[in-house]
Amino acid sequence: MWKSTLFLAGGFMLSACKEDSSEKETVEGDETREESGAGVLVIDEADLGFLDLSGEHKLIGPLADAYRRLNPAEDGWETETFSENVASQLNLLAAELKKIEGLNELSDKVNSSLGDLVTSDFRSGMLRPQVNEVLKSEGLRVNRFDGSIPPMAGAKGEVNRGQDGFVFALEQLLKEGGLGAVTHAKFKVSHVEVTDERVSTRVLVQLDGPSVSPSGITQVNTTWNCFWSNNDSDQPLLSSIQVLAYEEVIKDGKTLFSEMTNAVVGDLDSFREQFAYGVDHWRLRIPSHLGVAVTGHHGLAVGDVNGDGLEDVYLCAEAGLPNRLLIQETNGQFRDATKGSGADWLDTSTSALILDLDNDGDQDLVVGLAWFVVLMENDGSGRFTERSICESKGQILSMAVADYDQDGDLDIFTCGYQGDGKDLRQGALAMPIPFHDANNGGANTLLRNQGAWKFEDETERSGLDENNQRFSFSAVWEDYDNDGDSDLYVANDFGRNNLYQNNNGIFTDVAAIAGVEDKAAGMSVGWSDVNQDGHMDLYISNMFSNAGNRITYQNQFKLGDEAADTAAFQRFARGNTMFQNLGNGQFADISEPAGVTMARWAWGSVFADFNNDSLDDIIVANGFITSTDSGDL
Repeated sequence: MWKSTLFLAGGFMLSACKEDSSEKETVEGDETREESGAGVLVIDEADLGFLDLSGEHKLIGPLADAYRRLNPAEDGWETETFSENVASQLNLLAAELKKIEGLNELSDKVNSSLGDLVTSDFRSGMLRPQVNEVLKSEGLRVNRFDGSIPPMAGAKGEVNRGQDGFVFALEQLLKEGGLGAVTHAKFKVSHVEVTDERVSTRVLVQLDGPSVSPSGITQVNTTWNCFWSNNDSDQPLLSSIQVLAYEEVIKDGKTLFSEMTNAVVGDLDSFREQFAYGVDHWRLRIPSHLGVAVTGHHGLAVGDVNGDGLEDVYLCAEAGLPNRLLIQETNGQFRDATKGSGADWLDTSTSALILDLDNDGDQDLVVGLAWFVVLMENDGSGRFTERSICESKGQILSMAVADYDQDGDLDIFTCGYQGDGKDLRQGALAMPIPFHDANNGGANTLLRNQGAWKFEDETERSGLDENNQRFSFSAVWEDYDNDGDSDLYVANDFGRNNLYQNNNGIFTDVAAIAGVEDKAAGMSVGWSDVNQDGHMDLYISNMFSNAGNRITYQNQFKLGDEAADTAAFQRFARGNTMFQNLGNGQFADISEPAGVTMARWAWGSVFADFNNDSLDDIIVANGFITSTDSGDL
């Protein structure tokens, strides 16, 4: 499902609450039924045959219709039906590839179990085309497709034909790609085009496993243009493969990172009883009125709170569960110091900061609790005392600090998502309107540090009230124009982002002028001088959607007569964005040539030189809630 489904469901539930209890609902193909008291519709399992339902279920009429339309055939989306059938065939290929324990098994495995996947006249070039080495550092190599070679041809222009050719192309991919076996295989259909004779699909492919060389690991990322026979069967046959892009990453020797969670916190009761569980676990156990976030928006802060030179961690938790303070010991393990810290809040908490607010040399604590900012003073040992509470105009999802007015102390900017709840459209059930360019969310707030633990709301006076209700997720301060003060970039969830240029403490939103509005589902932002030219560049986490890329390019996907709106939704599905700072107040979108768009459903991203080569790399946290994988992202 694409992201908008969540909000459609919310809208359906909201509209149903307004229905008269005597109003009758009608579902196509079924007789009218009426339920007393709530105006809800009883939907039988037969009505939603593709869903796994048992017994009698009551669903609001529009929501029932939405469930029914999960089956693309219900409203004529033949392309989506076909993409689902193609995905099923590719999943068979993935499953069989993972069974292979060595290249000598490939021919027998594929001939016996996967020959029926392709047509008798199947043809393709080499699936591992000619590559160039583009990166080599200690234990790490990256090879990429040489675009000068025609994609249908192999290194010598060979064309593989028939079922045997399909087997040979797979053998060549694994052997020359350096894969000794496949432990992970994933195929994603990101585009589909149907004609009377055949269908073409763009398929994103990721294969990884142990390298042929001892102790190595290889990952292959490639994009195929696949052509399929357009028969009436729900099992389309692959007629040809065209390689559009190819990359292989080879790690020689030991892996770059090792899982250390159990080693450092596994013995803590707070970990075993609280943080070892996902969102779904707590949604079944915490009362709904406490507002457990479906997406689990909960942050953390890192800093040395007891002055021993070791970094400690403060973890935000679900409403009804305590936030935790973990102190690092000299052996690298952590102890739970929550009790007695004064920071064991039970309220909804999604963001925290560890920083010196009063300039006394120790690290204080700022916690965002729903619509309030709690400021806590550190006594130097990791014990905190509440000193002030400030109200935020919007529900706080993250915070960022800088001395924006250059008076010697740190000021706080809060990102507001939902409004204050006084207006339904601005409250807990706020709908972004319009979805791709909303400005009806909760307002962001700038709190100016006046000293003595007093903070003043300077949002309006500073100019940060401009374009300020865009469902903000994240913000980062940086002097992007090299004039000596801190500017601010804000990533917003539904449409345009903000770049606020600081001029002596007064801000102007120059995102449109600078070319960095990045109209997408902005979730995080980071600054780095990527090309080392002295100007800070931008990377924004958005959301790559296979479903969005497929659907928004179909003729059936129309939003009135506005081509610009359709283009906006297409942009929404593209993924993450990299902007290069040109040094003249303008930025260039280099996302696609940089190869950084497809990071799946991306939430947070940071720049870090993880291989110590003096160049900033990007680490992206992605995924969604811990429920069963639907296969969408």
